[in-house]
Amino acid sequence: MTARLRSVELCRYRVTLRPGTAPVTERHGALLFWETEDRRRAVSEIAPLPGFSAEGLDECMDACRRFFAAGAGEAGHLLQQACAGESAPLQGLPPAARFGLEAGWLQLTTPLGSTPQVASCRLVGHEQTPTDPPPGPCVKVKVGRATVQEDQNRVVRLLSRLPPTTHLRLDANRSWTREQAARFCAGLTPERVAFLEEPLQPGTSYAGWPSLTAIPFAWDETLREAPEADLTTPGLGAVVLKPMLTGLSRTRAWIDAATDAGVPVVLSAAFESNLTLDLYARLAAHWGVRTTPGLDTFGAWPEALLAPLHSQPGHAAKPVRSREQLSPEVPLL
Repeated sequence: MTARLRSVELCRYRVTLRPGTAPVTERHGALLFWETEDRRRAVSEIAPLPGFSAEGLDECMDACRRFFAAGAGEAGHLLQQACAGESAPLQGLPPAARFGLEAGWLQLTTPLGSTPQVASCRLVGHEQTPTDPPPGPCVKVKVGRATVQEDQNRVVRLLSRLPPTTHLRLDANRSWTREQAARFCAGLTPERVAFLEEPLQPGTSYAGWPSLTAIPFAWDETLREAPEADLTTPGLGAVVLKPMLTGLSRTRAWIDAATDAGVPVVLSAAFESNLTLDLYARLAAHWGVRTTPGLDTFGAWPEALLAPLHSQPGHAAKPVRSREQLSPEVPLL
């Protein structure tokens, strides 16, 4: 299916997040309101994450304006190519801008189905210690800011309170040397840990990882920085893909490569709005990604945009900000 674009309108938002729930205190982003000549409509989001995205929101907006300056026909042609798997058409755009453009076009041209309910992988931040055992098949725990021993003790305490069927996903955000990672893992039961995400400092080799620990590692930032990353590296237990930080077509390419290599894929959020979280749930079902996704980030948001969050329970009581409460800008098209 293709589309003939009629308009792409733009509104910005700024939301103050709940204290201590995210790596940023505010979330700034833009919503793109798409409409075709035959009145199909879609909404997509552009929201680079400060500290993790190299680009800012203004850079993304400027890139989108240049992209649409060629007109509706040329923009549609390039978007159709990008969503068909060709990397060249949008290669020069920042990842978050690519995501917003690709996500809008994909929704207009591809039947993605209704929004499914997704299983929860509860996110536990650095400073958080749950009073009750988090429900669900897995729990993601941030580590790496405290000492190795303190992090290890915290994880052991959490494991002792969880059912034996619940596994941990640990995320060190590239904090440790190989020796520190080995010491941390030595105090844990490997069977209870699904993987340790990005444990090693940038530039440190993962060669010989199985000689350090039986706990698998996972790559996240590495995949965005090293397009040639070897998915057959011994010890690799998963790839964690954040479409907003990667771009949608590039995310799909990594999914295909990981599937071919037999590596599980975790689709993960970067504190986007409810609209993108619901889209991720639809994409996971459409693409056949079976691993429990990492989408438990909406607890940081005090409100939803345009509509409630549909793919996860527990957020129905949050107020909804309407389009009239957003900040409109000059349309992109």
